[in-house]
Order: sequence, then C-alpha cells, then structure tokens
Amino acid sequence: MLVVALVPVGWSYGNYLTAPGDAPLTVRSSDWLRDHGFETVVNDVEQWWYTRKRPTGSAPPPGDIATGLRHAVATPARAVVPDHAMTASTHPRPGEAIWTAVGGLAARTGVQQTFLQPDAAAPSVIASVVRFDQRDVRTVLVPGTREPGGTWAWHSEIPVSARSTVVAAFNAGFKFRHTPGGFYSEGRHAVRPLQAGLASLVVHRDGTADVADWGRDAQLTPDVVSVRQNLALIVDGGHPVAGLSSDRGLRWGTKKSQFQYTWRSAVGVDAHGRLIYAAGSQMTLVQLATALVDAGAVRAMQLDIHDGVVTFNWYRPRPGSALGVAAQKLTPSMQRSATRYLQPDQRDFIAIQAR
Repeated sequence: MLVVALVPVGWSYGNYLTAPGDAPLTVRSSDWLRDHGFETVVNDVEQWWYTRKRPTGSAPPPGDIATGLRHAVATPARAVVPDHAMTASTHPRPGEAIWTAVGGLAARTGVQQTFLQPDAAAPSVIASVVRFDQRDVRTVLVPGTREPGGTWAWHSEIPVSARSTVVAAFNAGFKFRHTPGGFYSEGRHAVRPLQAGLASLVVHRDGTADVADWGRDAQLTPDVVSVRQNLALIVDGGHPVAGLSSDRGLRWGTKKSQFQYTWRSAVGVDAHGRLIYAAGSQMTLVQLATALVDAGAVRAMQLDIHDGVVTFNWYRPRPGSALGVAAQKLTPSMQRSATRYLQPDQRDFIAIQAR
C-alpha cells in the first residue's frame, strides 16, 4: 500500500525534474517542496543556512570577479570610459570602480562593467555591475514556461532569429507566489493585474526600459509594452530606501530575509537613463542597495536571490556555430550554465539586444 501511495508523489516529483530548462536538482527539489505544502519549512531552512554563511576574508574570491576585469589596468580603462563608480575599498583593486568597455558584443559601444565593494566592514563582498547605454541597446522581457506560464512570442528562450543581435540576458524577479506584483506583456496581463506602489521594470515601445514605482513614476499607456513587478524599490531618489534592514510589512521578502548572506541581483537606472544590473554573492539587501547607489542608480529594484538562481550571461555573435553565439557567465562563480536562456526556461528573464 505504501508503494502505491508513493506513486503519485514520484510522478509529480519526476515532472519537476524533467521540466524544460537547465535548473539544477537543488532548485527543482526546492520548487517541488514549496509547491507541495512545505513552503514554511523551505523558508526556515534557507533562513538558517544563509544567515550562517557570514562572509569572511580580506579579499573577494577570485571567482566573484568578472574574467574581463581580473587583469584590468586602471589607466587604459580610464581612457576608454572616463567616469567612475564609488567603492568602499581603501585600496581599490585593478579594474575596481572603473567603468570598462565590454568588447566583442553585437552592440559595439554602450556596454561597460566594473565591480564595487559596497561595505568596508565586509571586504570579501563585491558587486559585479554592468551598465547599458540605452541608445545602443534595447530591452526585451521574456516570459518563462512556468513564471508566468503561457504561450509567448519568444517561447521562453532567446530564439535563433534574435541571437545575432543579443548582447546579454539576466534573471528577472521572485516567483509570483512570493511577490504581490503582476506581469504584463504582448498586450495582456498574466498572473494578476499590475499593482500600484510596487517596483516595476517598465519596457517601452522603443525598447528603452525604466525602473519605476508603479502608479507614481509609470502607468499603463500605449507606449508601454512590458512590465515586470517585484516587491518595492530598494533605491529611490539616488539613496537606499529607508527601512531595508527592518523590512516592516515584508516589503522586500520573507521575515529577516534581508539579513541573509546570499546571492542577490538587482536592476536600476541612473540619472542619464542608463540601465544598471548588479549582482553578488553573500550579500545582504542593504549591501545590494548600496552597490546600486555607488554605481549611480537613482531608482532600483531587487530581482531574484539565492544560490543557483542569479544568472547573467554574455552572448557574443558566432555565425555558423551550433548556437550562433559564444556564451560566457558574468562571473565564474555564478552557478547556472552560460547557455541558460538559449533553451526554454521555467523563469522569466530580461534580454538585452543591440539596436
């Protein structure tokens, strides 16, 4: 009888293991547990685990520094891009806080990267930051097979037809069961209608994107083609939002999740309208917000968090190759495949294309 009773369980779990995408076993298993009545248990385990992984050391792990910046030289980098980001380091490393052009992309100009130390008390914690000049690139919000689900134009991947112009792709926000936010694209809502007061990535008809407090900074007009909402802004008016460390009302996730030392990612915009992505391991929410401000963001929203979830991949054109692109992770320590998003993915994501 026990074997018979376990058959539906095994069938259900098997479906999660074989669903499209390259999600690792740990992520698929966590998803299955959450969806089958163990949400509180998983949250408690994550809280216990990530609050005990306090970062140590006097320098960041080599794998957390983008490959293209490990041997960067300050003088040539300044010559390429003259302005700087801020950093808490008293002795910045080569390439740190200096915007360095990214080469070999379909967008020949307008894409820079750097890394920052947002907290002088945690010298091993750094944020990798990428900045996109939206005069040179356009943004596409790509729905996932399960988040939000449904059938969409790009079928939850970067299609072959778009790969000659794709520059990068990165993870979107929390699962929709973990945020009150909604989703809008291709002329229709998914999951739920858009909610006022929430942080929103807003994509316009011309391909430019903004990060907004929905209802205050943006609304659904004919010019808006896509909106992805996720929690509340973490940067507003060029400063970290007050209350990040207390998280009253659970505006930024589950209770005390803001103190977890974990992978975190975010997207923002600066005063010049440039799109800024930031990610790092073993970061608290305050450190993430500080990194966005140090990079020049005036508004920013947290995207997704935790090991095996945060993803940023570069895609460089390789005509005639099997994939049509050469894929590379932003940092070696990011855990998902560099080819993620070149096949249907369960989670929604953001793609950046050359104009």
